Amino acid sequence: MPYVPNRGDIVHLQFDPASGQEMKGPHFGLVVSSKPFNQRGLAMICPISQGTAAAARSFGTVVTLMGCGSDTQGAVHCHQLKSLDWRARKAAKKESVPQHVLNDVMARLEAILFE
Repeated sequence: MPYVPNRGDIVHLQFDPASGQEMKGPHFGLVVSSKPFNQRGLAMICPISQGTAAAARSFGTVVTLMGCGSDTQGAVHCHQLKSLDWRARKAAKKESVPQHVLNDVMARLEAILFE
């Protein structure tokens, strides 16, 4: 059975094409949409960077992976949520994040989208 991304999975995929302040190139990303949604070929994904992201950190839209127990290190950029065709971008699962990290990301997305 082929892989379908699930909420909480960290996947590696291509973020190009991108423009402006969007992340470019291959990156890890955190899947925040549910598996039933993702089965259609699109997934909602927040990119993960290893950069400093000082401006994003000051807005409270970044969740760190440092010290959470995952092999992937860096920061989840909740303010750069994207709908991506994970099949065309050849998403490959690396691991899943702990539930407390996913809860933090989802709470920040809720604040961004609904407050």
